[in-house]
Amino acid sequence: MKAKKVSQQEMEKALEIVNEKYQGNVKWNRFDKNGNGFNFTLKVKDFKAPGHRLHIRYDDPFKTCIQKTHRSSHACWHVHGDFFDALFSINPNAVIYSNGNKITKDEGNWQDRNIGSQMFPVYYSESCECE
Repeated sequence: MKAKKVSQQEMEKALEIVNEKYQGNVKWNRFDKNGNGFNFTLKVKDFKAPGHRLHIRYDDPFKTCIQKTHRSSHACWHVHGDFFDALFSINPNAVIYSNGNKITKDEGNWQDRNIGSQMFPVYYSESCECE
């Protein structure tokens, strides 16, 4: 992901805010200055604590049986959405680019999408244990 029109201080403050909700479990996986913005990704410190993402596995190669999941250190969809909300509350002019999508305070955040298949859909919002 890339954040533009933001300072390092604003990014750090947004991370602080999101950590209030996720018990201090969120940290940078990547955080690099790039031109007038930052390349960044989020992960969790403990994949058994709040904010982790679940990865889907199927019981057979034809993907017809019940799904099994395992926890990941990647931050979930909710963590990212909350982080973006926090950043936009600090700096309404911030812009995030993620997977070719532009996210601003007015549009793009909380857009869910299918990361499974047409036959067995799984949405980003379902791939975690957040309530």
